[in-house]
Amino acid sequence: MSYMDAWERIIAEQERERDRLRVNRITVRVGDKKKSKRNIHQKEKLIEYGFVERDLYDENLYGRFELYFADRDTLRKQDRFGDEIAFGELADEHAVAAAIFSYLAEHYSQFLKETPFAISYNPIAEAWIIEGTLPPGWLGGVIYIALAKENGKLLMMYGTK
Repeated sequence: MSYMDAWERIIAEQERERDRLRVNRITVRVGDKKKSKRNIHQKEKLIEYGFVERDLYDENLYGRFELYFADRDTLRKQDRFGDEIAFGELADEHAVAAAIFSYLAEHYSQFLKETPFAISYNPIAEAWIIEGTLPPGWLGGVIYIALAKENGKLLMMYGTK
């Protein structure tokens, strides 16, 4: 197998993974300053997301493995933004999406480009983990966010390079 064949297989697998995350959609309003330097126009942005079950014994687990099975103290130590906010009880991935994507649209809209998002549940910390994705073949970092299940408190938010 040539290098290009291997690269095309990797890109095809990345695209299949992203397609699996496109099962749910939510629309948020985002401020857009492109047409005016002073006025902010609101536009709607479609965000795609999917729930991903993480298996501790999966040898192909990509991303930040330590976040999916970390305790709360470990998650809090990873926080780089320091935002103190709580969204209320988050019973499922749809409640998580409604809370965090509206918040990101208002405060950190640049991260919404990382759609589709993977949402997983960390049973040890009882927290939801939200992870951005990159287009197939792209190199770079994504945003990682952790929210407490019982009160929606933002435990951690950071981006990688």
